[in-house]
Amino acid sequence: MSVQRLPWWLIPLIGFAADLALVLFVQPHSAVRDEVVFYPAALAFAHAGVCPSLEFLRHYAAPQAPLALYLAGRLLAVVPSLLLLRIANALLMAAALLRFSWFAWRRFEENATLATALLVLNPYVHLVATHFYTDALYFLLVVLVVTRSASRSAWLPLTLLPLVRQFGVIFAVGEALQATGEKRVCKAATALLTLAPLCALILLWHGLAPDTPRAETAKTVHATYGWLFPYVATYHVAALGFYLAPLAWRLPRTRRFWLTGAAFAIAYLLAPAHQNFSAQLVDSGVTTLGYFQRLALLLGPLGAQCVLLAFAFLGGGLVGETFAVPSASSWFVALFIALSVLNFQAWDKYLLDVLPAALVAILARPLIPAGRSRSSDAARSRS
Repeated sequence: MSVQRLPWWLIPLIGFAADLALVLFVQPHSAVRDEVVFYPAALAFAHAGVCPSLEFLRHYAAPQAPLALYLAGRLLAVVPSLLLLRIANALLMAAALLRFSWFAWRRFEENATLATALLVLNPYVHLVATHFYTDALYFLLVVLVVTRSASRSAWLPLTLLPLVRQFGVIFAVGEALQATGEKRVCKAATALLTLAPLCALILLWHGLAPDTPRAETAKTVHATYGWLFPYVATYHVAALGFYLAPLAWRLPRTRRFWLTGAAFAIAYLLAPAHQNFSAQLVDSGVTTLGYFQRLALLLGPLGAQCVLLAFAFLGGGLVGETFAVPSASSWFVALFIALSVLNFQAWDKYLLDVLPAALVAILARPLIPAGRSRSSDAARSRS
């Protein structure tokens, strides 16, 4: 059987089987990693009842918006088990990957296997699927928005995304910008109206997150270092280039690719990767920004910076190519990078927000067919 003819459901189901085995037979029974924050928060929602009080919603002990924690709390109210939440996350991630693979199989034909594999092989997909994080529900909603039919609206997932994590505003805003470019004012206004529930929460919180001790780290970072963190954006672009490198090999080298790649490489030189400010302030012991930087550091500090610079060029070129065929997915990627400047925490895992959108946007344009030499397509690909 040719690799290009693999059934659309095979790769996601293999990934799900591996995740389920890790959850059932490898993972420790107690909370690990960020579960030490999310699991107690979900238990608090379980005890808060079906309709938590406004006071509870103002002070629950997690920095994320409450939807995923509330739903987890409803599960814990029935079966108080961390294992249950991990299995639920594995199922959510499997559903997201199956949906994306089905969409890619119908839309991108010979590139569907490559697109699906780039998601399933991403290590953070499996980190999220085997731990109780809020990212699994968020990732499923992102995939539903990115893979919807052009003739169908996505107002429900657009509304729910920022209720899982506040950064989900990029999807409603991206929809609005695309609709505005198409001169569809009503559609743009409707997209922005999906942010009304989050705005209500912000009014309740008197800020961008619940009033909890964990919010003090962000306040300290902003008070000490300000609000702009360009190194986060340049690192995320470099990581995007790393995780989508096999796709870049199939991409025609256009003028847009070279110019945006060079622009982001220069930006990386001006704002290179370094340890997160939050790690320095709270003495977390976390000294890297994710698996990508950790792998690059095997070459030493200088070698790592050279590797990250090269991938910043590659990632920048890919970002430019997302606008070869302008779409809402293109805006999702651009807004993710732009708003990363306001985020003091760089981490590869955050790229799960936009990897499906980047894949859909890039694959909307023709790629170099497998087996064809790049030189034979050079003249045709210049634009």
